[in-house]
Amino acid sequence: MLYRTIGGRRTVSALCLGTMNFGTSTDPDTAATILDRFVEAGGTFVDTANNYGQWGGDAGRSEELLGRWMSSRGTRDQLVIATKCGAKTTKPGDPGDAHWEGLSAPVIEAAAKESLTRLGVDRIDLFYAHIDNRSTPLEETVGAFGRLAAEGVVDVIGCSNTTSWRLERARRLAQDQGVEPYSVIQQHYTYLWPSPLPLTGVERLGTPHFSHAGIEHLDYLSEHRDMTLVAYSPLLAGAYSRPERPLPAVRGYAHPTASLRFEALRQVAQELGVTTNQVVLAWMLHQDPVVVPLFGASSVAQLDEALDAVEISLDAELLHRLNNA
Repeated sequence: MLYRTIGGRRTVSALCLGTMNFGTSTDPDTAATILDRFVEAGGTFVDTANNYGQWGGDAGRSEELLGRWMSSRGTRDQLVIATKCGAKTTKPGDPGDAHWEGLSAPVIEAAAKESLTRLGVDRIDLFYAHIDNRSTPLEETVGAFGRLAAEGVVDVIGCSNTTSWRLERARRLAQDQGVEPYSVIQQHYTYLWPSPLPLTGVERLGTPHFSHAGIEHLDYLSEHRDMTLVAYSPLLAGAYSRPERPLPAVRGYAHPTASLRFEALRQVAQELGVTTNQVVLAWMLHQDPVVVPLFGASSVAQLDEALDAVEISLDAELLHRLNNA
């Protein structure tokens, strides 16, 4: 396993295991087996959220499963656990965007306490603002996270699904308030570039939803080395490994440039004798500034495929081909 530093002080595995479906579509026994294998391979970075499970039952199922597993295995001190707040429904049974909890100070404080209980821990290692909510003053959101850090309830603070200008503004506000700033950003990011056309009709709590890490995010990170990008859904829900499937138009990948880059990816994978998924992850692990891929697995076979990507070395010629396709 390779390792990275996030938040300027926490060492984590270079691959982060996402647990969104643990306890719902991934049954508890399978989830526990995947977690066991991840730790056995040197994995230390695990991601969850307080709303995971609300699409197939009750919010918090993933956190609860993680808590039970850590207790039964005694693995708490080996791991860096990330969780999130802000997108949990306030109307059980209806996870629609209109009912999400948002990012007010009372919500953040209550969500932290609830996550601590479900996880069975006394500190949240990395706590994210799940989705930017512009209906709450950013000063209030930043201040609430900062107080939790000052109290030792959380260690590292991050944000997710946030534009680069909002990230910068939040960090300036944290500086003005003398509190811990965001030092991790979690965005959707993969080898293919999405269409530059703006998303329309997609809003979260009255706020345009910006989930992709774009050129401006990467430029910001290159100038602010205390920030780390955690890249969720890097494997496009299996689209890379199923060439018979069209590129997912819903996330803006059905365009000519994406098709050309996909072909370059397939060629490199064939030359190296590895899978396209593994090349995507290896390419991310070679990036500067640092990118930590956050992937999901519903089987040990899928997990092992991802873990093997850390062994793949991409030389300058291959990186040039992939970067410039």
